[in-house]
Amino acid sequence: MLKVSRRLIVFGLAGLVFGCVLITRLDAITSETNGVSEIRIARLAKGISIPSWFWLNRGPIDELEKRYPDADLQLIVKLGFTYVRIPIDMANVYDKSQPDLLNKANLPLLDRGIRKILSYELAIIIDLHSISQKEGGSNYSGPLGQDEAFTDTFCHFWTSFGQHLSQFDPDWVILEPMNEPVLSGKEQNWPPVQKKVIAAIRKGAPKHSILATGARWSNLDTLLELDPLNDNNIIYNFHFYEPHIFTHQGASWSSDWVKPLRAIPYPSSPEAVKDLIEKYSDEDIIRNTRRYGEQRWNAEKIEVRMKDASEWAKKHRVKIICNEWGTYKRYCPPEYRTAWLRDVRTSCEKFGIGWCMWTFDGSFGVVDRENRKAIVDKEVATALGLNVE
Repeated sequence: MLKVSRRLIVFGLAGLVFGCVLITRLDAITSETNGVSEIRIARLAKGISIPSWFWLNRGPIDELEKRYPDADLQLIVKLGFTYVRIPIDMANVYDKSQPDLLNKANLPLLDRGIRKILSYELAIIIDLHSISQKEGGSNYSGPLGQDEAFTDTFCHFWTSFGQHLSQFDPDWVILEPMNEPVLSGKEQNWPPVQKKVIAAIRKGAPKHSILATGARWSNLDTLLELDPLNDNNIIYNFHFYEPHIFTHQGASWSSDWVKPLRAIPYPSSPEAVKDLIEKYSDEDIIRNTRRYGEQRWNAEKIEVRMKDASEWAKKHRVKIICNEWGTYKRYCPPEYRTAWLRDVRTSCEKFGIGWCMWTFDGSFGVVDRENRKAIVDKEVATALGLNVE
């Protein structure tokens, strides 16, 4: 009996010690992540956006497979992505004639697409990308935060939409209430509006992690100005298109002086842009291109920006991701584009910041299309640290 008692005492003490260690570890995890489970953060390591299905759609919404067939999803998994981001235009899931404001015709299509993606063990961010895609990127958030009646409607909609999405496992599906809120000149309105929207979502989706972001297109500086919300299941998010002169060179939807730009070099220096400046006569182009050279954008400068994000997250004991970044490739020389992509990706990973590239295909894509078949740009995939055969 004495031996048994000693054995029980030993096992009991060992169990007590293990229990204390486990509790300490769990406390550390909870403290570190502000209540967001580690499995969710791990699944947000490497993402890719899949637009032109529920956002920028041409004509009626169709099944996911019509835009992204199984071969695309298989390729996304093979490359090593851990999640996809589904951009959605509010008009495609909203119906003001319904008491819950939800579009009963399109939601089954979205649900089937979500289940299809989840069947590949890919996590998902449901991204309310725009109030109206007709307005374009200059004002994705429309009247949100500037029109009180619309803001109330938006909150009502998100309570219903959140409740609808709560059918999906919260460890696999994350909610993004508003992509790139703008509120230009009224940025101070965004934090209280965001708080109100997230509270509305919580009524319908109490267990799902929700993304919070800053105004002015979710840029890093406005995120760093935010005070964290009183909600322990929030992931903070920013977008990274710095420097804009490089990532959006030649983009038709950008500033007038950016539209004519071609072959902007990266890394930048006064020497690198000298010959380029001589090709232009527009004063805005010359001034901004010269400034870009003087700023010396390179891996070290990008790392400073990511360090700022990381230190803000550590200070507030929250988790942070960068769920949109990329370069418009039409006028960007491939060697410059891949260098920038590599530097952003490696800097994110150095500081433990999960990322999501914009986009799978199209003008920012990691693949090109040949007769609808996705062909991987191996140089881009390599820059992203993906699995390339």
